Amino acid sequence: MASNMTDQRMQAVLDEHPPMRWGAVFAGWFMASGMALVLYAFGLALGLSALDPHNATAVTRGVSVGAAVWTILTWGASLWMGGMFASWFDGRDDTEMGVVRGLTVWGLSMASTALLAGSGLMHLAFVNMTPQAGAPAANPTQAAHYVATLMWVAFGASLVSLITSVVGGWLGAHQIHHVYHLRKYARHRMAGLSP
Repeated sequence: MASNMTDQRMQAVLDEHPPMRWGAVFAGWFMASGMALVLYAFGLALGLSALDPHNATAVTRGVSVGAAVWTILTWGASLWMGGMFASWFDGRDDTEMGVVRGLTVWGLSMASTALLAGSGLMHLAFVNMTPQAGAPAANPTQAAHYVATLMWVAFGASLVSLITSVVGGWLGAHQIHHVYHLRKYARHRMAGLSP
């Protein structure tokens, strides 16, 4: 009878869904954000160093293609690191939850980026609605082309980063024993107990 109760308790514990540790998710998101800032700064430094101010057409075409490729690579690399670090910070060897942590870091990153981009676009629309003295009129065809290109780059970056964050979360959980194998933990003594 006691063995049967123990088996039922063990089954209940095994059937329980593992909890999401939000501290690890936010730590992975901060890691991804920091990595993205570093990579964007590096890309800007490279782009500005390669500018040839005497060839405006080449500059425009090169900057737009280079910025698109760099944006996609930056999102992919930073969210891969974010998913992996979220799994490392969680510390559990559970690859399915590693995938969930990677997805959650990606979702948090997408939501915060959408909020920032939305507020920036609202500001831009407000600035463009006020008439500027002597400013040339905007070409609607060219503006539509730029917006379409921007949307394709955003779609590509979000798709690549979705895949890399999932792989990063899975890989981080899969390799957790390599991260923590050198750590030594001190035993804690309870108050009132002798060593």
